[in-house]
Amino acid sequence: MRILLVVDDYLLARKLARNITAAGDVVVGPFADVNEAISRVGLVQAAILDVKVRGETSFEVADSLFRNEVPFVFMTGCESEIIPKRFQRQHIYAKPSPVASMLHDLHMQHRNVGPPPHDSLEAIVLDMIHRSCTIMPDRSSADRLVERVLLRAIAEAKECRFKDDMRPHLMDMLDEEYRQNGRLFLN
Repeated sequence: MRILLVVDDYLLARKLARNITAAGDVVVGPFADVNEAISRVGLVQAAILDVKVRGETSFEVADSLFRNEVPFVFMTGCESEIIPKRFQRQHIYAKPSPVASMLHDLHMQHRNVGPPPHDSLEAIVLDMIHRSCTIMPDRSSADRLVERVLLRAIAEAKECRFKDDMRPHLMDMLDEEYRQNGRLFLN
């Protein structure tokens, strides 16, 4: 699953992201800005929200997730009374909590929502960026690799080479581009 992570504590965010990735899920973020997180809601299948983020609350993000039927859990170091009544049914985890518990909870909620719609192009590109970040040494080189693959994909699309499902083709192109030209994208 693609999991939105909204946390402003760098060390906690890094630990959560590492554990989520190790469990086989994809991290979208982490974000320490509520508005930036809201802009990614359409790209995710679940979310972990720290209640307090840089002096604000993550309730606007939660509202957006709720409207889009995206499962989420809250994390907090505060009393749970801070959470509005409209989110009474959401699961709340104390900071720090084991990631495995939160992921299990999110996966169970996700199953109850039903199958996701077909992959959007944005979701595929996000997965390409994630994959690229795991094989390239830094974010800049990872972005250059993805950009190169997308430019190739656009050229191929003009020639009508794409079949129904773009994801496997784009991911194969990413791996091929890395094998053939990965060193060209380094800083």
